[in-house]
Amino acid sequence: MRKSLDKLYAVSGAIAALSLVLIVIIVFGQVVLNFIDFIAQKVVGKSYGLLIPSYASFSGYALGFATFLSLGLGIRRAAHIRVTLIEGTLNPRVRRWTLTIVALLGVLMGGLFSWSLGQLSYESWLWGDTATGLIRVPLWIPQSVLTIGSIIFWIATIDTFIEMLRDQQSSALRAVDPVEEGM
Repeated sequence: MRKSLDKLYAVSGAIAALSLVLIVIIVFGQVVLNFIDFIAQKVVGKSYGLLIPSYASFSGYALGFATFLSLGLGIRRAAHIRVTLIEGTLNPRVRRWTLTIVALLGVLMGGLFSWSLGQLSYESWLWGDTATGLIRVPLWIPQSVLTIGSIIFWIATIDTFIEMLRDQQSSALRAVDPVEEGM
């Protein structure tokens, strides 16, 4: 089970990374087209209006994909932001309890996010909502990707909570982050 979950988090993170690459390609492509248009205006006196249709929307979707699909991997690798000022002063037993409660809150929030995004995707599909712009993408498509990312995050929070109950510790809630320790 551990290998399957780690593979799920890694695949989701890899797709998130590809989404970032897609943003670079889209934005760079549009900048190149704008530059060509600018040069054409100066040389021949005519602008051709070159553009990637709905490039801003697609870049926004890719940003959402990158954000949501990286959540599960982020929590399992302890890459999320934690405020440990008070946590570091607690004795180990109290600290375990507070981290278990935090993990439970993560499960509840992850479930709520997943449910809400799932409902939003379903209702967008029912109503036939589409994006504005030149390419009218059905909104349930990008919303479904966000839903999948939030479900993977929810699975990661359940994984973390179970580790806290079973082992009284979790790799996602390490006592000291090695990066912070080196500062």
